Amino acid sequence: MNTLRVRIRILAVLSLSAVGFTGYQTAKSFHSYSGFQTSITTSYRLSEFVNHLPYMSFKTDHLKNLKQHRRSLLPVQRRQVLSDVIQAYAERNTSLLRKRSDIFSRNEAEYRSYIYNQIRYVDKKIRYFGSLCLASMLFSTVLFLFYVLRYAIRPITDLKERMMDFLNNRYTYQFNTPSNNEIGHLQATFNSLAQRVLTNLEELQALDNAKSEFLSIASHELRTPLTSIKGSLSLMKNGFAGDLNENSTRLLSIAEGETDRLIRLINDLLDLAKIEARQFPLNKEWCSLRGVAKSTIEGTIGLANTAGVGMSLLSCPDVEVLIDKDRIQQVMMNLMSNAVKYNPKGKSVCLNVYLNERKEICIEIQDQGKGIAPEDQALIFEQFRQATNSNNPLVKGTGLGLAIAKALVEEHGGYIGVRSTQGLGSTFYFTLKDWREQQSQSGEEDLDNSDINNGERFAA
Repeated sequence: MNTLRVRIRILAVLSLSAVGFTGYQTAKSFHSYSGFQTSITTSYRLSEFVNHLPYMSFKTDHLKNLKQHRRSLLPVQRRQVLSDVIQAYAERNTSLLRKRSDIFSRNEAEYRSYIYNQIRYVDKKIRYFGSLCLASMLFSTVLFLFYVLRYAIRPITDLKERMMDFLNNRYTYQFNTPSNNEIGHLQATFNSLAQRVLTNLEELQALDNAKSEFLSIASHELRTPLTSIKGSLSLMKNGFAGDLNENSTRLLSIAEGETDRLIRLINDLLDLAKIEARQFPLNKEWCSLRGVAKSTIEGTIGLANTAGVGMSLLSCPDVEVLIDKDRIQQVMMNLMSNAVKYNPKGKSVCLNVYLNERKEICIEIQDQGKGIAPEDQALIFEQFRQATNSNNPLVKGTGLGLAIAKALVEEHGGYIGVRSTQGLGSTFYFTLKDWREQQSQSGEEDLDNSDINNGERFAA
């Protein structure tokens, strides 16, 4: 397999070989250049010394110095000429010494001329191999970077983009043929995993659609007979089929209450199925937020009175919000009723509306109950989940209310959450992003502080 590792190794070996060869030739030429320069310097000094010998008195040290230089002279011809000079100097023959000194000087001049030619040649060689070495280094670097960018960085970048597309649900089945190397194998592996995930997602989507369709059909089919059963139970309870004793009336009331609970469950399932199928239209319009808050509190007063719980509005700005009034009121009713159910008798549930730091409308419902455990806070907004079991007879639910509330708030572009400390109560909140200052309209009654005052108590 022609892998990237093998190709990079071959490229590195070739590049290092080219750079090494040219660098070696450059270093070798430079060494020769230095040797030639030393030889010229030595030749000049030796020629000057020999030319002064006829005019100097004989000394043994001079003779030893000449013999020492003779041993290092190359080629042999120079050594022979210097030997003749040494012989004449040793014999102290001045005329012969002058003659042989002149011969040595001419010979050294020819030698230096030859060395100068060699120096010029070596200098050209240094320039040639130096330029070639530099060019080899630059070419190897550019070739290596080009190869890495083209066959490693670019494929990895493309693979990263495909992964990001897959993460953002923009994945496509149109693949390029992966290269026969490590990056290509990585891309092929990712393609296989992605297709397997997409296949599984399609199967899960089909199952989810089948589940939603089943719930929708089952809910529709169950709601009609349950409505009929509820009507029949109501007629029997009201004496349509004859007088009933106290026990029979009590049993009919229980059956009627359970029938109502089943109908609410079916309605919740239908709403949830529509939301999941993105077939839940919202009829948005500009509404007074105070009016919605007042209607919600008034709609919960009956339950609050039964539970012996007070209700109050802490604050609410004079704004209008772009919402589906019925659905947002459904969210607020759900949160308010939950707060009432879990609130201690004699304590109050508070509704607080304000503008948060993100310039969004934030609606809070505060209770003074037992609070919610941290491990439950992340679960209560899931389907069929409830935070706790309570002995309060009012606490009966399907576990769908908060899931539906979450979906409705998100459909409005907001978010929902809870802050709770065990023993200190809970605060459920959600936000609305589309709002404007209160605008009076002709033919409509404006809600002001005389209608609903901050801190007003609605139930004891």
